[in-house]
Amino acid sequence: MFIKQKHISKGVYFHFLLIITLSFSTNAQSNLALNKQFKSVYYAYQDAVKSNDSDAQFNYAKEAHQLGKKLYGNTDINTANLALILARQHLNKKELTQANSLLLKTLNTFESEYGDGAAELTEVYILLGQSLPHKKRKKSIKHYLKALNIAKEYEEERPYFNAQIQLEAGIVLLSQGSTKSRIILTAQAFFTEHLPPNDQRVVSANFYAGKYYLARHKYNQAIQNWQKNLHTFDSLEGATHPLELNTHAFLINALEKTGKSEEATKHCIAIGSMTPWDDSQEQIPLFRVLPKYPVDYARRKKSGWVKVGFTVSDFGTVIETKIIDSLGGKGFEKSALAALEKWRYAPKFENGKATEASASVQLDFKMD
Repeated sequence: MFIKQKHISKGVYFHFLLIITLSFSTNAQSNLALNKQFKSVYYAYQDAVKSNDSDAQFNYAKEAHQLGKKLYGNTDINTANLALILARQHLNKKELTQANSLLLKTLNTFESEYGDGAAELTEVYILLGQSLPHKKRKKSIKHYLKALNIAKEYEEERPYFNAQIQLEAGIVLLSQGSTKSRIILTAQAFFTEHLPPNDQRVVSANFYAGKYYLARHKYNQAIQNWQKNLHTFDSLEGATHPLELNTHAFLINALEKTGKSEEATKHCIAIGSMTPWDDSQEQIPLFRVLPKYPVDYARRKKSGWVKVGFTVSDFGTVIETKIIDSLGGKGFEKSALAALEKWRYAPKFENGKATEASASVQLDFKMD
């Protein structure tokens, strides 16, 4: 399954509602030079965010945190905010241990500064949940639920904040396979009622509601939620919406699962018509089916393999299939070609335009 996770991450995760503000003031005259150096690095970090330079973001975030500790001290709220920024960068690099260490220190400082149960703690708990490996899934879920419980306390006075945290926590709970991820649907209902269909929060809620139903194999409900965003995507000019490619990709998968291949092809065509974020990208598989094992071969416990060459059209369909080499017989070859015809791809882009591209794959037939 194709996931273009780089926006939300590289991912499709959202920026949290809480805005980090740093005080650049210092009472110590001797720290003026350090303060100037810190501001220069921090502004460089902000520029790296605007230019989407992930390597520069990490390096400047790390340097800003080190300078911040010298300037403000280890337990100052400014240092904690800088640690939060750096922790996000470590998470982007899948460096969970480093992120977790920073976040635990941040949590202590935030609790001292704002008090236990303050709204400012919600982001820390969500990031803490993300910083734990899968083997600590139960502890991770507890962090997400803690964030949800805190936000719930602010539901009356800050309903949008509560719904946003529901969506944020629901997304990561969904990735954990937790039934608590149903909270996505609660956030979706609120945003749909109070915001226009093209609002980013509505679009995101619809997308992840679709993924929620997909995880439960409720393909028709998943399709309905993803289709809600198509009009919004069609109305945009310029580069496609960050979620559009994924939406079409998931729709292709769900439609194929429900036997609606002709409709799925329309979404392959839509992908080929996009103005991509990346002007040059290789074709990426969206939907694959395994070849059927020939019955007579299976009875004889016969194994083999087939290497197939093919072309991915500018619409993402598989055309011009041909056998490059094989072992085991014509039955395997026939089965492999039949499966390949159902495969769907996001096409290759060159200079912003979809184009045909050659590819090959080897399909192995083995009896367990």
